[in-house]
Amino acid sequence: MAITASTGIGSGIDINGLVSSIVNAERLPVQNRLDRREAELQTKLTAYGTLKGALSAFQGSLVSLKTLSTFDQRSSSSSDEDVATITANSTADIGSHSLTIKNLAKSHKLVTDSTLTNAQFTSETATLGTGTLTFRFGTTVHDAGGDTYTSFTQNPDKASVDVTVTDGSLKGVRDAINNANVGATASIIYDGSYYRLSIVSDDTGVDSSMEIRVSNDADNDDLDGAGLSLLNFYEAADTTEYTTLKQSEEALDAKFDLDGIANITSATNKITDVITGLTIELKAATGTTNLTVSRDTSYISSNINSFVAKYNALINTANELAKYDVDTGEAGTLNGDGVLRNIVSRIRSTISNPVEGLTDTRILAEIGISVSGTDGTLVLDNSKLDGVMSSDLNAVLSLFAEVGTPTDALIDFVSSTDDTQVGEYAINITQLATQGTYSGNAHVADLKIDSGVDDTLTLSIDGVATTITLTAQTYGSAAALAAEIQARINGAEEFSDAGVSAQVTADGSGVITITSNSYGSDSQVTISGGNGLTGIFGSSTTSTTGKDVAGTIGGYEAIGEGQYLTGTQATAGLQIKVSPDGATGDRGFINFTSGYAKQLDDYLAELLDSEGLFTTVTDGVQNSIDSIGTQREELNRRLIKIEERTRAQFIAMDAIVATLRSTSDFLTQQLASLPKITVRGSK
Repeated sequence: MAITASTGIGSGIDINGLVSSIVNAERLPVQNRLDRREAELQTKLTAYGTLKGALSAFQGSLVSLKTLSTFDQRSSSSSDEDVATITANSTADIGSHSLTIKNLAKSHKLVTDSTLTNAQFTSETATLGTGTLTFRFGTTVHDAGGDTYTSFTQNPDKASVDVTVTDGSLKGVRDAINNANVGATASIIYDGSYYRLSIVSDDTGVDSSMEIRVSNDADNDDLDGAGLSLLNFYEAADTTEYTTLKQSEEALDAKFDLDGIANITSATNKITDVITGLTIELKAATGTTNLTVSRDTSYISSNINSFVAKYNALINTANELAKYDVDTGEAGTLNGDGVLRNIVSRIRSTISNPVEGLTDTRILAEIGISVSGTDGTLVLDNSKLDGVMSSDLNAVLSLFAEVGTPTDALIDFVSSTDDTQVGEYAINITQLATQGTYSGNAHVADLKIDSGVDDTLTLSIDGVATTITLTAQTYGSAAALAAEIQARINGAEEFSDAGVSAQVTADGSGVITITSNSYGSDSQVTISGGNGLTGIFGSSTTSTTGKDVAGTIGGYEAIGEGQYLTGTQATAGLQIKVSPDGATGDRGFINFTSGYAKQLDDYLAELLDSEGLFTTVTDGVQNSIDSIGTQREELNRRLIKIEERTRAQFIAMDAIVATLRSTSDFLTQQLASLPKITVRGSK
């Protein structure tokens, strides 16, 4: 606050100094009190930040422990990783396996035949031809030399793709194939004399062999071995071969012996379906190795050690903030603070109480975690923990994680919510989930599909619609036509983008059925048109919408969606998956428990939420700090008024003193001018 520069003219008194002293006398006590209060609040706010950091770090240690997957880790090894490697997930059984590789899986490879005059290309820009290439994948029986083609069976799980070629150069054809993402890769190879187009299936295995058909060849002849028809590789219905392309390498399945079982085959060298939970990757063409799977308890132990360490760090932080030294009188920043006391009390109470719903191992002490009597931290006996994990890992799992254990093997626990209450709940299924289907009423009228005549179907699957175009040819059976329909459906961009797919089958009489791969009331297949509808499915068809699973959990009507059933009321948020292979009626029980990690995580999540207690408390402290700023402003305004009033008083006093001094000077002068009186007789 500025002080006007002036001194007492009449009195000679230092008015500025006096006013300043008086104002400071008013200011300093209040200002010092506000400074002390602000410092205390800032220190408290910092202390809450320290506590919040310790709580957040502790919460981080709970993330892994509250989920089932943490407790079901596997370690795996191969005695010779040059022969094969192995990885295991939580479903793999503990044990060892012997593996002998006989051959690796290989991709189908086709190449232009440079012995043919029309295929002797002298540059990458040499003209091959324009038109349309149709790629289909399946099992091709063909000799390595490319001279004998005996059969092709389409793989319905791989899409059929049409490639339009507009740039007829060798390079243009290569790029058209690669840009179409057909499931095969084209490249140009120079053999020392000629440039050759090589086409390799992206996937290994005999059922990923390629069939390539040419249509709309610019030379108006799709079968003359000139122009684009140089790329034909298929057999017609009359067994005539159109194999202008040469097979350079036959597709092969991997073949191996496992645990004495001979000649097991796999379409890929990465095998996931032979032993549950194991992925075996074959590396060498031949060789033998031993594969071992064991339980990885070190990962679990590491997470539990982290839990203990972060808990102890939290308790040590809380103890430091709440301490009081009776000898020195020194107190922690949050000594006596109710918020800190309640938080620590709640956390200690949680880990001290037995886990509700468990009957055997119910407290931390039973797995080697005890509470120190001196400062409340935890002490971990790793030897005892390792022993319990070796004998009963589920006991450790149930102590920490959120666990739902169904008694029925065809029912899986999926998830729960904060509303799900601990307990044992009976499960009763009144309806199993089903898939939407579309069926014809008669066998396929004609297995010959003609372009533009009966080759299209306009269909909708699970609410997604598109039109598919079938490959024009004569099919050997209704099953072969069903495979083509399935390949076209699952290769349609509209369906694949929406995650929609289907299975297409033909029964013994040749009636074709399309089945959505999804379950529930949203699962539906309809065909609204297309020139092939009547010929393939008949004049009368049946469309059946899928059904959601229905039933009760704990006696309360549950909500069904597809195969998933979600509880209500006391079982709210408890979700299970019911296999459609099961039966209706009583299906046993599910026992739901919530372990320490889940309970603590729920509490801390609520505590640290943006609208939780911590935010409320810290916002309150910050508001108090902000109010001190307001009090400072009010003090300054009051001091300005005091200064103005005091200065005015001093100026008034100075004026009076000036008047008195002037009068005094006048009187002195008058007295000095009076005649001097002499008394006679005086000496």
